[in-house]
Amino acid sequence: MSDAEQILEFLHEEADLDDGEVIDLDTSLFRDQLLDSMNLTSLIVFLEETFAIKVRPMDIVYENLDTVNHMLAYIERKKAADA
Repeated sequence: MSDAEQILEFLHEEADLDDGEVIDLDTSLFRDQLLDSMNLTSLIVFLEETFAIKVRPMDIVYENLDTVNHMLAYIERKKAADA
């Protein structure tokens, strides 16, 4: 399973989706109000455990976490910085 698929699977379990609503790689999770602050905490724990990264408080911004594509880019930056 790809990184994107893992994140999408997690989000589909966490998000408050209406019938027929789907999340794709560019869906805005917070601006579209699909996730709330409690889901954000779960998302951070998921990312840290799944991808062996540490999400710092200053990294919790839309640019890093609002879409799956943003998360994938953030994870890559974190891994590159730790290498």
